[in-house]
Amino acid sequence: MKEKVRIGIVGCGVQTQLLYLPILKRSKTAEVVAICDTDVRKLDSLTSRYNIKRHYINFEDLHADEEIDAVIIATPNYLHIPMAMGALEYDKHVLVETPMAITAEEAESAIELAAKKKKILLPALAQRLRTDVQMIKNFIDGGELGSIYYSKAGWLRGRTEWAVTGWWAERLRAGGGVFLSLGSQILDIAFWLLGPIKPLSIVGTGYKKNERNQVEDSAFALIRLEKNQTFTIEVGYSMLQEREFTYFNIFGHKGAALLNPVQIHREMHGHLVNVTPALPVGQKDYQKASFQLLVDLFIDSISKETKLPISGKDGLAISEVTEAFYKSYASQKEVAIKSS
Repeated sequence: MKEKVRIGIVGCGVQTQLLYLPILKRSKTAEVVAICDTDVRKLDSLTSRYNIKRHYINFEDLHADEEIDAVIIATPNYLHIPMAMGALEYDKHVLVETPMAITAEEAESAIELAAKKKKILLPALAQRLRTDVQMIKNFIDGGELGSIYYSKAGWLRGRTEWAVTGWWAERLRAGGGVFLSLGSQILDIAFWLLGPIKPLSIVGTGYKKNERNQVEDSAFALIRLEKNQTFTIEVGYSMLQEREFTYFNIFGHKGAALLNPVQIHREMHGHLVNVTPALPVGQKDYQKASFQLLVDLFIDSISKETKLPISGKDGLAISEVTEAFYKSYASQKEVAIKSS
């Protein structure tokens, strides 16, 4: 086993600054040896702050660096797969931000290359690793809610908390709008909690507050699943509301589970009973904790060859749904979801 897994990070935006660098700085089994971004001032600041050995402006220089074992990709969406494949070609393990790919074909190409190179391709599907999500999963798998027939979820950000600017607003760089970005995060939870399950079709629509925008800033979809299940999703960047609002509600024949905050109710002897267990004391930020676990799993899979609970195929499943959403949005018709 190597002393430390040597990591290079490409993309030095919010995810890297608030999550990946602080997490890896505390790691005893990995170290960041290089970072890459086109913003030289950002590179200078972060290499100094985190005592990072090297920085690159050109990604080709980073993935050719022989001292790097693994690459974390936290760049605009359209670069995720090209950069992942570039790193894999140079025999690097890869952790790539969500959405893993713009299209299912892209995702399949990266999965095939990772298998050929015998390297890890890990999509950053951290939402399913959250403690509160795992708690609900245990209830579902234990049959506590009975057979699930309807689920609904949403992530709605207020106008003061988010703006569709920069690369997020550009179709080429973002690859899509709010359904691709926030919707992929919701689908991460959905595939975990409702799975294993096959999505059959989707009816989707989106809206632009400003018609000059290249991508939708709010989106809504109804997804038909096998086993006669229905799932609805709503996401928005700039809703006219005071604060951000997220939820995930699951309804079964024996009970229901609500996320954020967790509430679990069961029908018992003709009465609705709250059976919500206590969450771990002291853990307040489930998001940061889930990314900590994601990075730990990635490092252990490299250094100890442990099996990962997430694979490139999970990222592919999400890409198949988002791709079908945009086809439905464009055609204003129900679209079948291709499942690999």
